[in-house]
This record gives sequence, structure tokens and C-alpha cells, in this order.
Amino acid sequence: MTPLLFHRWNSAFLALFIILHFATHLTGVAGIEAYNTVQSALRLIYRNPVVEPFLLLSVVLQIGIGLLLLIRKTRRGLRGRWAYAQVISGFIVLFFLAQHLSAMALARWVEGLDTNFYWPASVMSGAPFIWYFLPYYFLGVVALFVHLGCGIRLALFRSNLRSYATIGFWALSALGLAMAVTINLTLMGVFFEIELPPAWLTYLQGFVAGYTQ
Repeated sequence: MTPLLFHRWNSAFLALFIILHFATHLTGVAGIEAYNTVQSALRLIYRNPVVEPFLLLSVVLQIGIGLLLLIRKTRRGLRGRWAYAQVISGFIVLFFLAQHLSAMALARWVEGLDTNFYWPASVMSGAPFIWYFLPYYFLGVVALFVHLGCGIRLALFRSNLRSYATIGFWALSALGLAMAVTINLTLMGVFFEIELPPAWLTYLQGFVAGYTQ
């Protein structure tokens, strides 16, 4: 199997987890309890001894092979706006995944924290963390949908459904923008008040001494 073919099939596998992940984030609009309840139920699917190792391996391989493909494509030269959209969004997604995975490992396996709603909400609770994580979450989510949109556009174009190709791209990109805005507003506490548990304040204080919400 070629790296490109693996990248495509692995993307389809990861898409199943991504759907569940964003479903959790969307329920956060209804409150912290709703978010954590849905997350706990969905974790039975992807956070178990059988599925989770494959999921983590899939993410690591996607980062490595994705980086290889992007470097190859860049070296061959980029032609047209679609190529730039695919490569730029791809690099942002890879950066997002790499940091997200390492942050999860730190919070969950090193600090022993439950990476529930308070994990992303903690770094959106105030300065200086929000200065970095607000654009981080926004660009990460938008770039993911733009990158998927590029893939869908190309697939429709090759399937002789050219009239739907561009529509498919913009529809996914618009969905990503809406998701990014909704997730950021939720984590910032726009829809309801968020009070971080002491454990998460202590976690943040490990990076910025004396930090208070």
C-alpha cells in the first residue's frame, strides 16, 4: 500500500473518531454536565483496551505519513489555489494533532487528570493561555475541515461529479468555521459560567506560577 493510499484509508478510520469527538463538543453548548455525560458514554467506544491502541497508533501514523506527503508535494511545487489550500491546511492539522496528542499524554498519563470538559476549558479560562489556545483551537478545527474539503473536492472531481466538487469544499469549510466558533465560545464560558476545579488550576499553575481564573 502506498503512503497516499494509506493516508486516505487511515483518514476514513479517524473520521469515525472525529465525528464522535465533535459530537461531544457540540453537546457542550448544553452545559458541562451534558458534555461530560456524552463523553463518558462515547469513551466506551474509543477508549477501551481494544480500540484505543489502534486509535493512538492511527493518529501517530497519520502525523508521520501526512508530513511525508506534504513535504513531497511541496518539493514538487504547488500549482493553483487548491494545492495551497490542501498543503497549508494539512500542515496546520498535523501541528494541531501533534500538540493535542502530547498535551493529552501529559495531562492524562503524567498528571493523572481526567481529560474531560475542563481540559480544553482550562486553557481558555484566561490570559496568558487563551492568547495561544484561542487561535490554536480555531485554526485547528477550520484547517481540518478545509483539508477534508480539499479531499472531497478532488474525489468528486475524479468521479465526474465536477459540478458538486467546489460546493462540497465550501460546504465542509463553512461547517468547520461554524464548529470552530461554537467550540471556542463554549470553552470560553460564553454560554454558561465555568469554574475550574482545583486540580486544573494546579495544573495551569505548573506552567504559570500563581495563575488564577
